[in-house]
Amino acid sequence: MSQKEVALQKLQDVANKFKDKECSIHFANEAKTRLLVIDEVLKVLGWNSDEFNPETHTSTNGYIDYLLKYNNAPKLVVEAKKLGLTFCTPTSRKPTHHEYTVSYFKQAFKSLLTETIKQASSYCYDSSVVHAVITNGAEWMVLQLIPKPGKTIDSMKGVYFGNIFTDNFYFDLFYELLSKEHVVSGNLESYLSEINYVPSPVCKILKSDFGNLKWRTYEKERYLDEFYRTFFDEITNSNQKKMLEYCFVSDSKLDQYRGDLKRILRDTPPNFLPLGTEDMEPGEGAASIIEEKGSGKVVLITGSVGCGKTTLVKKVLNETKQFHKTTTVPILVDLINDVSRNVRQAKDVIFKRINESFINEFPEIHHLDSLKSTYRAELNALKNGAYKSVFEREPEKYIEKEAEELQRLKSDNENFVIRSLKNQTSQNSSVILIIDNVDRASEDFQEETYVIAHKLSKESGATVIITMREFTYFKNKDKGWLDVRSGDRVIHLKAPDFSKLIAKRIKYIENHFDDDFRTKEWRRNYNYNEFKSFCVKYASVVRLSLQQGLSGQRVLETLSCISWHNIRLFHDLLRQIHKQLGSSVSGWKYEEVIAALMVSQEDGQASILPNLFIPYQNVNQAYYLKLRILLFLNYSLKPNERTHGIPLNRIVCFTQMYGYRGSWSIAVVEECVRQRLVECVEIPTDGDDVVSFNITDGETFKISPLGSIILQEILSEQIYLSLLAPDLPFHDIESYKKIKQEYAEVLTYMGDSTQNEILKDGIDLLSTSKLPKELGWYLSEQYKLENITSVGANALSEIRLTEDKLQSFIYSIKSRQKTLTPKINNPNQYTFELPEFSDTISAAPTINNRDTSIEVELIKEILPEKLDNLKVDKSEFVPLVLCALVVRKLIGFESSFGVDITQTINDHLVDEGNKKESTNVSRSLRSTKFKLLPWLLIREDLHPKFKSFSLNDNWQSYWRKYFNEEPKI
Repeated sequence: MSQKEVALQKLQDVANKFKDKECSIHFANEAKTRLLVIDEVLKVLGWNSDEFNPETHTSTNGYIDYLLKYNNAPKLVVEAKKLGLTFCTPTSRKPTHHEYTVSYFKQAFKSLLTETIKQASSYCYDSSVVHAVITNGAEWMVLQLIPKPGKTIDSMKGVYFGNIFTDNFYFDLFYELLSKEHVVSGNLESYLSEINYVPSPVCKILKSDFGNLKWRTYEKERYLDEFYRTFFDEITNSNQKKMLEYCFVSDSKLDQYRGDLKRILRDTPPNFLPLGTEDMEPGEGAASIIEEKGSGKVVLITGSVGCGKTTLVKKVLNETKQFHKTTTVPILVDLINDVSRNVRQAKDVIFKRINESFINEFPEIHHLDSLKSTYRAELNALKNGAYKSVFEREPEKYIEKEAEELQRLKSDNENFVIRSLKNQTSQNSSVILIIDNVDRASEDFQEETYVIAHKLSKESGATVIITMREFTYFKNKDKGWLDVRSGDRVIHLKAPDFSKLIAKRIKYIENHFDDDFRTKEWRRNYNYNEFKSFCVKYASVVRLSLQQGLSGQRVLETLSCISWHNIRLFHDLLRQIHKQLGSSVSGWKYEEVIAALMVSQEDGQASILPNLFIPYQNVNQAYYLKLRILLFLNYSLKPNERTHGIPLNRIVCFTQMYGYRGSWSIAVVEECVRQRLVECVEIPTDGDDVVSFNITDGETFKISPLGSIILQEILSEQIYLSLLAPDLPFHDIESYKKIKQEYAEVLTYMGDSTQNEILKDGIDLLSTSKLPKELGWYLSEQYKLENITSVGANALSEIRLTEDKLQSFIYSIKSRQKTLTPKINNPNQYTFELPEFSDTISAAPTINNRDTSIEVELIKEILPEKLDNLKVDKSEFVPLVLCALVVRKLIGFESSFGVDITQTINDHLVDEGNKKESTNVSRSLRSTKFKLLPWLLIREDLHPKFKSFSLNDNWQSYWRKYFNEEPKI
């Protein structure tokens, strides 16, 4: 018999056992019997007794009668009315089919079922469970009590299985939907989703009619490729000591970055690196490695693409030759030109390269005296062996035999290298052997290299350094052979600060162009003065566009967030944007950079900035699923969760509270990882695993720098909204026609509308056209269809925090046509009558005067225990202002005015009877005492009447000093 047939037989046995209770099972005095029947039926369905608990407590709604779990994750609520009277079989309008709306069930079973459904719905929201079984022991039904986006519970369809005591009970469907194996596999969710949801029959996309939008550039700028290749691609040429000296960035501090970006862009060791991995600044590495004297260790240096591993290697070589020439032998094996995926034998290549380094860098190793020292044991055996008497009579013969023996021994390349290195270490010289660019080799080659490194270090006493990307380390660890032995040293090299990197390159071009070792080559290949003039001009454009003014900072932060520690990608983006936007003396506007990142010069190439509003599979009502996930990860989690990530089931449970299908959410999370909007903590951020990412099991996720910058800066840009149009699916014909008309008109601004091109000079026209307004209207209408209507969902803190941010965005796109009015707090800033999304997105609901605020809970977590009546240096305002600025930092404000600080103090730090007057706070902030506080930064150049206050990097040490506890952010 099949499992289903066995289950049917068991259910019939249960029905026969309790047959005499059929008519009375709903009465209050039969509650105990009712639960016994339900227990037996659940066991028939494959649920073990330890997987359902009739005493499961929820935080707000008392006890659920049953909460079925699998792997400790809630799957199904069973509302059975543990005590008292419950609903009974209806005597009129009895259901005769399978599927009915909730409103029909309520009418058929009357008020007792209505109350039961209401209670079950509360349990579902409280337990993050979408479906509920309603039963009185005899009658069984299953309902989706978290409605689809835009729908009500009453409009949702459920399944009625009938009465287990009757012959027409729908057992097949009952088993297919509610048995443990089918609930876990998703059968129940799929079935109820199918009967409650129909994809849009209309799906129109502009690029289907117009083709891909392309970027039209003007004529190619002279020497631009040479400029980037010469000054940005490499500084590690063996002759480039001057450029290495002037352009090397020694730290990863992100002094130029604002707010939460400083935290999210910080380069930390990935989770897959072993415990004990050293997190090292770029400038620390060289000295640390050189100090590994005579250690005989294997050192693995890993980091992101272009983070400076090879640069560090060159710096080690240069400093060793300059300062440690007599005590250290540095040897570089650079595999960049030696290996490919087809080269599999590492031994011959590596030992050949080491020997060549002997010849070129340390020729004395091949000299006779050195060879004698290296092979003294073998020569001693020769001299005192069978030919000893002959050698004593004829010394010339010993000299000849000695030469032959040394030549024979030296011909074994592997043995010669190991013995020569050992000879150096035995003479108290430190040998540093560096194997660089192993990433380019095949996996077999990489595995053999690791084995060779250990052989060399063990048998010669040399320190062997292998550089590899984070992805290479992860992949080889995943294969099982890069097990990192106990004596190995693993170093994670932090990526340098991109802002300093750009600044140093520009300064080098402006101040040391004529001193570069390549000047002879430039004079030979180019008109030297012309080439120099263009390079200085291009450097000026980069400085103006990335390092001056608020726009420059926004461009720098955006490119940094996209690159995500990958310096080569950063350089590639910079080069591409420069090609697209040209070298205007005024630099690049932020909206121009956004446009260049969204529209490629190559036909069909994917946008660097993803479209957040493309619904799952285009036809589903899920325009806001991806954005809600990002907002949730960025704004609704506790600080430690934002830092370390959360498991997939947390994200799925969150989206299911909106009525989105779990399978949709999983697919969207996978897409977010591929688009680099979300980081999977367990894999490298720049490897092939990201491009082809599929969820397996056990991964954790957090928002990426790209996802964060889109929420904080890009989403509020008119140009971003405008350029979403070509890829966005439209679900109604009339809206599509309107957008199509506006889009066609915009293309005429650019010249030939048939070419479907955008050019730099047309960007401002595009932003001010009706296209972003029409698109904003369409998206706001779709929001109405996906808005949550249930009180239960709105009561959840994570939902409310997310919706606060989302509603700010919706309001901003609906308010595009409002007139500009000055902000109250700062007369230099102008905005719409309602704040722009970039302001409200990081503002706490309390500051927006909401009646209640869940962010209060997050703020309470970070406040010190000893704050009441605390005075520092005889002032209560010193600790209060520090706490207020930390709170403002938590909710996204890097700097604050006095009025902001006062409001934060009164809202979060003091009780009702101790509110502070803004004049008293302002007086303190203007005082000499506050000007001398080392943790407080005061900016006075914004406006004569306004000062901006922010935290210095050392604020945490003063927090410890004032409150005697660790800061919690």
